[in-house]
Amino acid sequence: MDAMRSSTLPPDADAGARELVAGASIEIAARELREAGEAVRAAANGRQVFVPWTPNLDARAMMEATSRARELGLAPVPHVVARRLASEQAARELLGELVRRGAEAVLLVGGDLREPAGPYRSSFELLASGLLQRCGLAQAGVCGYPEGHPRIDPAILADDLDRKLGYARASDVRLFVVSQFCFDAEVVARWAAGLRARGVDVPLRVGVAGPTTVARLLRLAVQCGIGHSMRALRGRVGSLTRLASTHDPAGLIREIAAARLAAPSLDPLSIHLFAFGGIAPTAQWLSRRPGDPAKLASV
Repeated sequence: MDAMRSSTLPPDADAGARELVAGASIEIAARELREAGEAVRAAANGRQVFVPWTPNLDARAMMEATSRARELGLAPVPHVVARRLASEQAARELLGELVRRGAEAVLLVGGDLREPAGPYRSSFELLASGLLQRCGLAQAGVCGYPEGHPRIDPAILADDLDRKLGYARASDVRLFVVSQFCFDAEVVARWAAGLRARGVDVPLRVGVAGPTTVARLLRLAVQCGIGHSMRALRGRVGSLTRLASTHDPAGLIREIAAARLAAPSLDPLSIHLFAFGGIAPTAQWLSRRPGDPAKLASV
């Protein structure tokens, strides 16, 4: 990571960072969407906004969040958790309603329930059911893990992605991969290069934590099992006295831009901002147009 810090990046990294930020999608809690104001509309400017289906939300709340995103001029991409769907009919009704409320894509997630509520044990089973196409959805995201998954063997993750890609190529669904958030551009570059070497040619969206406190990010990194990235974040912080400071993702985005410039075969590659610090700080950060060297101040 140190080799790719901002002082050693090529001049083109600034322009590359601006391009990545301009095309970034955002992940926002449903509650944040309900409370979002016009400032969010102006800053987000039609971006794709992903809405996680957290355990405290029911299907109706996901539908309402999708509608709210459209009201704000955003392009909603709701998460659909396979193991929470009680039946094929429930899945069909949810997907159909999400489409009617403005969703043109969804992110398919397996879910953490020990036993599925209905017929779908995995996101692949939901994808392979054909319900997405029958409900009018032609795009779907699936999850990627640059540092692996804390409970799933890497070989199983690779096989699962291959099965999804195989189904998508034989159908009318266009897939893209959205990764877990990461703090190390070298890890991101190795992961993306590994996928490309295996023939994975779909768009990759690299998860990047938006502005929030460093202490919060460290807690999230522990929860999500991204140990290497946590060490990289600690290296950026440098001192425990800076835990209350605000993490600015601009420096990391410049490093990802530099990796992308050095290896064009990684494309199509973009970034996906997790609004851990809230939608208002994230919208404010976006309005600063990061990528301008005078405005980059990353921990």
